[in-house]
Amino acid sequence: MQDLIQQYVSDLHKFREAFHNELEVTSEELSKAMALYATRCDAALASFMEKASAREGELEASAAARLNQFCGLTDVDKGPLTQTATHADAGRIAERAVAHSLHTESDRESRTQPSRSMTLVKSEPASSNTSPPAAAE
Repeated sequence: MQDLIQQYVSDLHKFREAFHNELEVTSEELSKAMALYATRCDAALASFMEKASAREGELEASAAARLNQFCGLTDVDKGPLTQTATHADAGRIAERAVAHSLHTESDRESRTQPSRSMTLVKSEPASSNTSPPAAAE
């Protein structure tokens, strides 16, 4: 019986050692996979940031061109004029545009509509007869 228990304990130690070895191999593979994943994520993020940065420049140039066009600094057929708007210029232009629109609205409200003469027209009371009038023959 003692031999059987010792053999059982020995088998348990072997299983424990085998399981521990497999666990170490699996954890090493997992660490390698996570490192590869992190490297790929960093590369993808760097690529995205590079593309976003390039796109930001394009969008900013496009927005500046649209603002110049709106401000009359660009002729659509001929291209940009010699002046270009800066951020400070854009703020002043926007303020002027808002002030102009508010001024235009207040002008509309302050104008009085020409008075129209009204004529009072009297009519006969409505008849209770619902039949249409007879047509003249």
